[in-house]
Amino acid sequence: MRAPLRAWLASRALVIGAAIVFSVLLGIPARGVDPYVPDWLSLLGGWDTTWYLDVARHGYAHDMGQVGEVYTNLAFFPLMPGIMAAAAGIAVNPLVAAVVVANLAFLGALWAMWGLTRGREGGVAADHAVWTLALLPAALYCSLAYTEGLALAGAIGAALAAVRDRWALAGLLAAVAALSRPTGGIVVLLLVLLAVREPAPGRWRRIALAAAPSVLAVGAFLGWMAAARGSALLPFEAQRAWDRGQLGIGLVTDMPREVAAGWDLVRDGHFTAAWTATARDLAFLVLYAWLLVRLWRREGGLRSPWVAYSAAVLAIPLSSGTIQSFARLGLLAFPLVWPLADWVHERPGRPRAAVAAAVLLIVLLVAQLEIRSP
Repeated sequence: MRAPLRAWLASRALVIGAAIVFSVLLGIPARGVDPYVPDWLSLLGGWDTTWYLDVARHGYAHDMGQVGEVYTNLAFFPLMPGIMAAAAGIAVNPLVAAVVVANLAFLGALWAMWGLTRGREGGVAADHAVWTLALLPAALYCSLAYTEGLALAGAIGAALAAVRDRWALAGLLAAVAALSRPTGGIVVLLLVLLAVREPAPGRWRRIALAAAPSVLAVGAFLGWMAAARGSALLPFEAQRAWDRGQLGIGLVTDMPREVAAGWDLVRDGHFTAAWTATARDLAFLVLYAWLLVRLWRREGGLRSPWVAYSAAVLAIPLSSGTIQSFARLGLLAFPLVWPLADWVHERPGRPRAAVAAAVLLIVLLVAQLEIRSP
């Protein structure tokens, strides 16, 4: 079990170290950060973290008149804000607490990835998988005060519990992912697919244990939203302000507009923060698509729960008509780590080159967190 700890220590030292260095050298980003965020941690506490801290401090917004038209904290699920609020209640800086929790959760994700892969392919493959996941450039978001660490730990932990026939635990871990972010509920699909694959006796019991915690937890949150703010759909309607269209329809109604807007920026020479983020997410879209094809061939197509789940993880945000934040949203498709680890270790010398490329990309992506539009 040393591999997960070593991979975690090495990768997090790189990510957090780079974030601290850039925070000190470059100063507070133009867009600013919440007062709870120390200056030397500014790159770990921007963007969505500001909204989590707002919910933790003030609760969810009461003004619903422009939901979907202006940015509002109603778009964010309650687990990370709840952790922050709990930390503030015991006089602990909520940003520091969130960073610690996110990074420890990522350690849990690596441990679960090692156990899951070892059960399928043995210890050597498990070591390769955890190092690949730890050094995956998009995994840097698991060190921010974001939900990625929690959601990934919940997803991989739930899968590990399911394959070990511990369905109640799997359901509870899936609920962690579901309460972390709107797309986290997709983990239940993986558990259902794994449960259906098992022998018929007890199948419905396994499905119930796997799905009930997420359904109850998210249902309670949306029920509270309906009672306290007037509509259970507010968290999803609020996503429109971030240029996310209706699932399944946005791919047709919104994606052409986003592509055209990006092309206009490039044509006119405006390489803005929005453009660099779009270029990043487009690059990861290509990477994830390539890995999905390799996973498809490796596992035998959609008959495999791992392939079907990974395809769904990638399809859901795309169907909203945007690739915004696709690099980190695609992290939930953790089975894609297996074909990537295979590719890295196919030829002698490739692992060393892959590590060098990963380190460079991680540093560049951390630096990109400093690029904020005023």
